[in-house]
Amino acid sequence: MTTHPLETAPVAPTVPTPLAARADRPGFGGLARRAGELAGADELTDRSPRTDSPGRLEDDLGRLDDDLGELEDNLGELEDILGELDDTGLTGYFAELAAAVEQADPGPAARGGWEERERVRVSVWVRAAYEHPLSAAVFGRPGGPVAHEVRAAQAAELGFRIDVGRGRAVPAKPSAEVRAVAAVAAMWAVTATAFGPAARPPRERVVADAWTVVRETIAPALVPEIPTYSWTRGTW
Repeated sequence: MTTHPLETAPVAPTVPTPLAARADRPGFGGLARRAGELAGADELTDRSPRTDSPGRLEDDLGRLDDDLGELEDNLGELEDILGELDDTGLTGYFAELAAAVEQADPGPAARGGWEERERVRVSVWVRAAYEHPLSAAVFGRPGGPVAHEVRAAQAAELGFRIDVGRGRAVPAKPSAEVRAVAAVAAMWAVTATAFGPAARPPRERVVADAWTVVRETIAPALVPEIPTYSWTRGTW
């Protein structure tokens, strides 16, 4: 009896599942997204097992692990900064911004009047916040009691300057206090856009945007009203 060797179908080599196929697995979606950001989504997620070797994919995953480790280190540093920003640290931070503003303030005798003075104050504050290394952490949690007290003090000071600069007896509507609160809140909100998840806008664009919204908020209370007269027929 003659024995013939058993014929078997060729077995394809085992290749790790492409990153795109793993993206739906629990815990892997963020890694796959990070892969697309770091090396190009089409480079890592569109590969075919027929053209890429397992070793190359393993190298890619190894590099991604290194990048994830770096991200974790950066996150840890940010958490350390947030932990160090207690009330004393926040008070010192806002004191630095206030000192920069007071040093640049031209005072009530500014050549351009109230508009020049407020423009300088707003611009210096926003620039100082934009450049300060702690601002990202501060504006990441702007709702604390220290920040609330600083905003309230800024609004009170601005309201006082509006009242002094108006020079007219008829009360403004809304009141100077209301306009000041709105202007300060807008200035903070515009400044915070420099520390959001989107691409950071240029510094001077943030400064210009902040001053624009502040000016539009307080100008109606400061620009002198032009008196109008009505004449009754027959009184000429």
